[in-house]
Amino acid sequence: MGKLPKQQEQEDAFPSKGLFRLPHNIVQQIKERISTSSKNLDYLLGGGLEVGEITQFYGGPGSGKTHLCHTLCATLAQRYQAVYIDTESGFREDKIKLIADERGADLKQLSLNIHLAQPKNCSEQEDCIEDASRLLSKPGLSTKLLILDSLMYHYRIEYPGRSGLAHRAHRLNILMSKLRTLAQTKNIAVLITNQCSAKEGYDDPRPFGGNIISHASTYIIYFKRTSTTTRFPNITATSVKNPLMGNETRRLIATNSGFYDLENRPILP
Repeated sequence: MGKLPKQQEQEDAFPSKGLFRLPHNIVQQIKERISTSSKNLDYLLGGGLEVGEITQFYGGPGSGKTHLCHTLCATLAQRYQAVYIDTESGFREDKIKLIADERGADLKQLSLNIHLAQPKNCSEQEDCIEDASRLLSKPGLSTKLLILDSLMYHYRIEYPGRSGLAHRAHRLNILMSKLRTLAQTKNIAVLITNQCSAKEGYDDPRPFGGNIISHASTYIIYFKRTSTTTRFPNITATSVKNPLMGNETRRLIATNSGFYDLENRPILP
């Protein structure tokens, strides 16, 4: 049966650009993943930090977020370059040395492979993303990870009230868009840490920055410290957002060598 004249006229007016394909014709590239050195954390992330995506870890003070950043630097930087943007002056070379010593790594080589920036305000933090883009474009660098620890620190200081929420949201949208572009075009994993606050009506704390940060993050893990008296804190890590799995929780202990995985017994309410 031939096409009606009007239907043909409409198709001629809006020619197909070939943008649509059947799902089985789309080649799914298997992305590289970076191990966190914890089997429990890697499980919650579907195998580790996914290259080309943004992963967010949030939690209260002392919950292990910065400890994870140091651990990744001490393990990944043995073979690759890492970019570390430290907004709260939490980076400690002595901690890198401690983890490296425990793992038998070469501290001198690690120091050469970690590029550190410590912005003092929102503008400098945004400039660091631009500088990171230029750094990642340099030939000869094999960079696999960009760490932003922590994302919201300066924005919470510079925009403390409701009057600045719209401007803050605009800047955060641009920042997250640039981070996602870096992850995808430079083929790196982006790890951001975030603070959190309990809100009325919620059982668990929520990360600062709201939906802007959460929507841009492919994976979100919530760290909660469950012990305050032990030398090495017990931590529960909960998968809050993961395109491959639902919410699950695993137990960890932060140690001098990184993280120790506890037995995965069911966690009772």
